[in-house]
Amino acid sequence: MTNDKARMRDGIADQRWCCVLFWVAHASRVLAVASSRSRTFLKIVLATRPKPAREMRALPNRLSRGFNQRCNCAFLHDFLPVRRAIYPGSFDPVTNGHLDVIERARTLFDEVIVAVAINDQKQPLFTPDERLAMLRQAITIDAVRVAPMDGLLVEFAASEGAHAVVRGLRAISDFEFEFQMALMNRKLDPEIETIFLMPKEEYTYLSSRIVKEIARLGGDVSAFVPSLVAEALAKKFNPELGNVAAVI
Repeated sequence: MTNDKARMRDGIADQRWCCVLFWVAHASRVLAVASSRSRTFLKIVLATRPKPAREMRALPNRLSRGFNQRCNCAFLHDFLPVRRAIYPGSFDPVTNGHLDVIERARTLFDEVIVAVAINDQKQPLFTPDERLAMLRQAITIDAVRVAPMDGLLVEFAASEGAHAVVRGLRAISDFEFEFQMALMNRKLDPEIETIFLMPKEEYTYLSSRIVKEIARLGGDVSAFVPSLVAEALAKKFNPELGNVAAVI
């Protein structure tokens, strides 16, 4: 009897282990099926969900390239303030040095406004309309606008929503006058900052006054100004060539 009881006890134990193994296997199959269905459901949901737009308004200047590479958030770029600068002057006429400063300023600001002084006391050679027209044809950079300016520079900058004024420095002789004007503009409007930019070395000696003097004496100024300006100067100092309005 003892052997029979022992065999019976061992048989019952084996049946219990079989039951345990069966339920473990069954539970594993249930979990595997549930996991597979969950993954399939997530794939379907993610596939049908519209992907968020990744387009952003990239800032066009060099100072913002690092930010554009680190941040792809269109929301932040849409609300970034536009950095706008004023580049004032008489531009009588515009020279290659002026264009070089405009190009340099454009790499620092989102928009540059070239402000042509209308009430200029220098007795300009070209009329305001002629200077505006020559500038608009000579400038081929995007986000650069030409506008007439009549009155105080700080008031014009405030009306255009600009907080910076760009001025070109050719030599030390320019610094004294430009420094005085920058301090006066800061006194009139503390929110207006003045930024000095240096043109290329070959333009450091160039000025509108020198160009006009060379053209008046019959010299070739094609290396100093755009071609349309050279033609306009030739017609100004040689009336027999026609009206300057024909080339503007």
